[in-house]
Amino acid sequence: MSTSSLRIRVAAEPERRQALELVLRPLAPESRGPLLDAVAGAEPHALGPLDALLVAVDGERVVAATWAQPSPGKAASLWPPEWVGKRPQDAQLAEAALIAKAAQACDAAGVAMTQTLFERSDDARIAALAEAGYDKIATLQYMGRSIRGADRKAAGDDALSFEPYSPREHGRLKRLLTATYIDSLDCPGLEVYRDLDDVLAGYRATGIYDPRHWLVASRDGEDVGVVLVAEHPGTDQAELIYMGLTPAARGRGYGKRLVQQAISAAASIGVDQLMVAVDEGNAPAKRLYQRAGFAAWAKRYVYVRPRSGAK
Repeated sequence: MSTSSLRIRVAAEPERRQALELVLRPLAPESRGPLLDAVAGAEPHALGPLDALLVAVDGERVVAATWAQPSPGKAASLWPPEWVGKRPQDAQLAEAALIAKAAQACDAAGVAMTQTLFERSDDARIAALAEAGYDKIATLQYMGRSIRGADRKAAGDDALSFEPYSPREHGRLKRLLTATYIDSLDCPGLEVYRDLDDVLAGYRATGIYDPRHWLVASRDGEDVGVVLVAEHPGTDQAELIYMGLTPAARGRGYGKRLVQQAISAAASIGVDQLMVAVDEGNAPAKRLYQRAGFAAWAKRYVYVRPRSGAK
């Protein structure tokens, strides 16, 4: 089979199940159903659930597929091309065509940013991303920490006070987040890809959103930091979605206090593990998590594509 003769198109209805099974092959079988249920039950999105489910067809036979899965906040997640059987030696041409076709669907729907993750930096499929406008923005290190009984109460001190986020104070949270993004070492520059309201929509869609575990840290009445924690149902895990300090508050030891508060929030939820993803280039944050008992367990390479013409 020569990949140059393959037809690239949106999956027809009879092909959708096969195409989804193919692109979700890297995912554990027990996780596929809940993911698809979540996509089907998500809030309306300009990109339909299967508008960017693309297949490569040899005659009438599906031989490869990719999927740009719509995500909250005018975003999408690209599931890289997967092949039926062994990946052909000349696969890059078809992979580039699949990814480009998915990108066109995302652009047409007004998707502001599409993201994809790879487990290995030498994955051969990465070569096809550049043609569609993807850039590598970070290498994420995933870290985790067990929750113990003593974690149910965060270490108290007079340095910082914490209060749960109130949706009535949406503007306050936006101002604080904007400040914490300044000179951040976590995926620097990522904030230019999406509007802050879209970013917050993505945060809210991570796990179970509970404003009681979105915490604003203040010192002497001034907001200096934020901690966002969410439970992942059915996994006995919570995730530290985001943690940040304003530039003026950095270097004062407050980061340790924010991590302690995140651990306490996870303990109050009742989970066994707290997970976090940190930019590998953010050495201070990595040291902070390691000192708090977090250990690295996985690594992912992050590629991002803004809407065409948005750079």
